[in-house]
Amino acid sequence: MRSWRIMAAAATLTVVATACSGSDLSAGGADAGGGGSSSGVGSATHGDAELRVEEAQLGAGASTNGGQTAARLPTVGPSVIKTGYLKLTVSEDGFSEATQDAVALAGRFSGFVLSTSIEGKDSRSGTLVIRVPSDRFEELVNEVKNLGDVRSESISGQDVTQEFVDLESRLRNLRAQEAVLLRLFDKATTVAATIRVQSELGRVQLESEQLRGRLRYLEDQTSLATLSITVAEKGVPAPATRGTLAKAWDRALEGALGVVAAVIVGAGTLLPVFLLILVGVAIFRQVRPRFTS
Repeated sequence: MRSWRIMAAAATLTVVATACSGSDLSAGGADAGGGGSSSGVGSATHGDAELRVEEAQLGAGASTNGGQTAARLPTVGPSVIKTGYLKLTVSEDGFSEATQDAVALAGRFSGFVLSTSIEGKDSRSGTLVIRVPSDRFEELVNEVKNLGDVRSESISGQDVTQEFVDLESRLRNLRAQEAVLLRLFDKATTVAATIRVQSELGRVQLESEQLRGRLRYLEDQTSLATLSITVAEKGVPAPATRGTLAKAWDRALEGALGVVAAVIVGAGTLLPVFLLILVGVAIFRQVRPRFTS
């Protein structure tokens, strides 16, 4: 009975030792296989492999960076595009004085006159477009109202804060992509890879320029408000408007003149062709009797 127990214990130890040695061999084989594969990758074109890896990480890395940028954007106040329109009536012979006062107000509020349009005989009516810093827009409107009798008024504001935040976030995202593409461009080892990276880099840079242009426009519109002022003396009639029939006649006349112009252009284009055909016919008539005889 004791010898049977000894034999059973010996068999158990043998099985355990065999299992442990098998697992060690499997782990060693796996390590050997992994080492072999790494060696194989190392023997391939190392530059192209890195290029492909960074290209694969470009989208994820750039989007992550863009998300971090959006999260880190500072809190900003509202960005509003302010525009206004005032129509004033002044006393007779008061047009020149009113317009001069409006120009003086523009300078007083650190602004400038963008454009001037004068209508009517003896300069009795006209329109001025003034731009001033947005924070002084309301003061300008109140002062301009004192130049005459207000006949109509329109003040509006467009909040573009969300567009500002979105454009800045997209621009930072594109800058991150551009930095990655520049690194890829330096690591490209083949013509095909260089062309592929250069094409993507051009697209990213073009989109960045478009976003920067839009941001510059929004910054200009939000930093400076625009006020259009129409000044007219009392008794100046409203500009005459043409009737529907008159407008239709003008359009018909323009269409007829357009057809005549098209015919003249076509005739001028086909005239050389007709001349060549006539010359060819004349030469053929001169040469044909010789062949028939």
